[in-house]
Amino acid sequence: MDSSVDGGRLSASEQREFQNVVERRQMKDFMQMYSNLVQKCFDDCINDFTSKAVSSKEEVCVNRCVDKLLKSSERLGQRFAEQNQAMMQQGGSTMGGR
Repeated sequence: MDSSVDGGRLSASEQREFQNVVERRQMKDFMQMYSNLVQKCFDDCINDFTSKAVSSKEEVCVNRCVDKLLKSSERLGQRFAEQNQAMMQQGGSTMGGR
């Protein structure tokens, strides 16, 4: 059985490569989340294109939108971590039961 499958250790170069892959994925995910946040809040809040300036009403809307989306993202991350911790404590038995 391959050592990476049976829990064997990765070499230093494999660890660096794995870390690079993880970091690139995290950056891609972050940029996608940021892009989605900007698009959603812009679509929901900015609707007066007669002026270069953002109106106070639009600014308040954008601030609330961003706050709400960031808080919900943070909460989802917390729930994911809680679920992951519970699975780790159970030894992954919930994953193997399918």
